[in-house]
Amino acid sequence: MTKVSLTNGQLVYSKYGNGAEILIAFHGFGQDKKIFESWEHKLSEKYTIYAIDIFYHGDSTKELGDLTKTEWKSILSHFLDQENIVQFSILGYSLGGRFAISSSLAFPEKVRELILIAPDGIFLTIWFKLATNWTIRWLFKYIMLRPNKLEKLVAFNDKYKLVSPYLGDFVRKELGDEANRKRVYTSWNHFKSLGYTKKQLTKHFQSHRFERHIILGSKDHIIKPAKILPIIQKMGDFKVDILPLKHHQLIKPEVAKLILDKPSNP
Repeated sequence: MTKVSLTNGQLVYSKYGNGAEILIAFHGFGQDKKIFESWEHKLSEKYTIYAIDIFYHGDSTKELGDLTKTEWKSILSHFLDQENIVQFSILGYSLGGRFAISSSLAFPEKVRELILIAPDGIFLTIWFKLATNWTIRWLFKYIMLRPNKLEKLVAFNDKYKLVSPYLGDFVRKELGDEANRKRVYTSWNHFKSLGYTKKQLTKHFQSHRFERHIILGSKDHIIKPAKILPIIQKMGDFKVDILPLKHHQLIKPEVAKLILDKPSNP
């Protein structure tokens, strides 16, 4: 475990494998860098993996406050200099997709390939919109800090089917304890500024020619292929794989095989 020391915290990461190519990997919500430890035996011949704890997860820490693109670029630059990394690929799963996209656009001339797995940052879920909209996020925070209110909201959705019932299951599983409820509110709000609009993403992706690969799950009710595919098709040159998996299954080490194989377009 190694770290980049910051004035207001630290960015912690682990190194797996000893391949000639560099892969910087960002995990999803509620996870940490150790999720990629099981990927080592699948990718180690080709890649050296730098698995990073995103802030408010694992061992990475940061004072509360918006993480801007400029600040993140500076932090990532320190990391690259510290590890003497010149060229690299980037992988982001779920919430980590937001970091992967921002990192690729911060250093497009250094990126070989951007690999997104059921990524946040392209399509915004209803929960993200509720959590980050300045006019109503106070209500979301109020509910997040009161589990009985959250359960009533989920029960209301179960009854009236306002959004997918699978999202209710996700909320019960991922937000079952106070620490995770605080983490999701903090992460979504302070990482929001790393995002790009669809128009901005299209412009940037059409300007930069690094390879792009997206992996989605046909059974994923959080990041649905039907929502993502029409967006990325306008951005051009995305290699796409769709697997018969749910959202949480897409981080399994078996998925790593697609990173080594040439992906197919839909």
